[in-house]
Amino acid sequence: MAHTDEVKVSLTHSVLEMNNLEHVLSYLRESTGRNVIISDYKGTIYSLGSDQEQLPQSFFSIILNWDGDSPYLWDEELLTLCYKVGTSEKDGFIFVEPAHSEECHELIPSLEKASLAVKTYFNLAHSMEKLNNVYTNNFIADILLCNINIKELLKQNSFLLNYDLNNLYYVCIMLTDRILTEIEKQALLAYTRDWLKLNKLDIFCTVWDNKYLVHICPTHYDVKILDVDSGWKKSLDNITRYHEDVRKKFNFKATFGIGNKYLIDKLHLSYQEALYAIHLSELTGNGNQVRHIYDLGVYSLIFSNSLEQLKSLYKKYLNALILHDKVNNSMLLDTLRCYFDANLNINETAERLFLHINTLRYRLKRVEELTNTSFQKAYDRTNLYIALKVYDVLGRLELIDPSQ
Repeated sequence: MAHTDEVKVSLTHSVLEMNNLEHVLSYLRESTGRNVIISDYKGTIYSLGSDQEQLPQSFFSIILNWDGDSPYLWDEELLTLCYKVGTSEKDGFIFVEPAHSEECHELIPSLEKASLAVKTYFNLAHSMEKLNNVYTNNFIADILLCNINIKELLKQNSFLLNYDLNNLYYVCIMLTDRILTEIEKQALLAYTRDWLKLNKLDIFCTVWDNKYLVHICPTHYDVKILDVDSGWKKSLDNITRYHEDVRKKFNFKATFGIGNKYLIDKLHLSYQEALYAIHLSELTGNGNQVRHIYDLGVYSLIFSNSLEQLKSLYKKYLNALILHDKVNNSMLLDTLRCYFDANLNINETAERLFLHINTLRYRLKRVEELTNTSFQKAYDRTNLYIALKVYDVLGRLELIDPSQ
């Protein structure tokens, strides 16, 4: 026991004095006689050299799919022992290879002796990361929530925040096709920041509202004309390449929404446009793509209106349906939604709703009566469809309460 404590203290002191894992790695490789890899939760390897590499995808999957309270697991296919340091996903992981099942009990004591030092290293790194993000994350909140004093805040924090009041910026938002675990969100954010740094892109990113990955992107001058590059090709190429790399790394799909370019104090408009682009794309069956607000056709004009104007639009055509459904516990709005989703095919709509064809006809007739429209008129069909999509997008963004 005394020897174990001495090793723990010695390795921890080496981390505190040198701010690296050199002695820890040397000890583990010597004591186990195996190849040892120490990684953080985002899959970055901490090696004896200065260059940081990424874990093989098979090892990174172990981190993402870690289940149970045991601090270690053995992967039969990889012949690898993986040890989770501490109870937080940010405390780090140690991989030992090759390792057969009967050898694990002999290897674990060495990992336990090194665990305090590894945990100390990653806790220090995490604390520094949090400190560095305080001002920038607060600044992002000010932008997205339209802080009226944003220009003054920029002037006060110019030594911390590298933003130009005279430059144009745009917002790009990523929404994954499923809810991510906390470790997946943090790993995605860390991977994205490393990816941007590797590709020399001065883009800031953060997780916002616990589900969006928000990128704030500056525009740059075209060296040929010495003016701001008004095109989108380079930006779209970078986003598409990033989209593909993320899909390979994390094995999930995502929809990207991009807003227009604005000065920094108006950037909340770009954020709102990017949200509209994401959710309207998903509602119209065009998710898992990169979509600019201008890709939405006529909707790019419609959603350029204020929130109050958008509310007035959907209420004009749908308010009677919404009230009828609420009072009578009916499903006229859902019926209308399904009818449009089935491209106005009455037989397919009936099948989707498990209704008799005559029951569906009655419901559609009630929709026409309550909205004072006719499905036979293209003008009425168009207005109903647009109003429904506006209502659904605002509902998904929680800008209205569908229950009210």
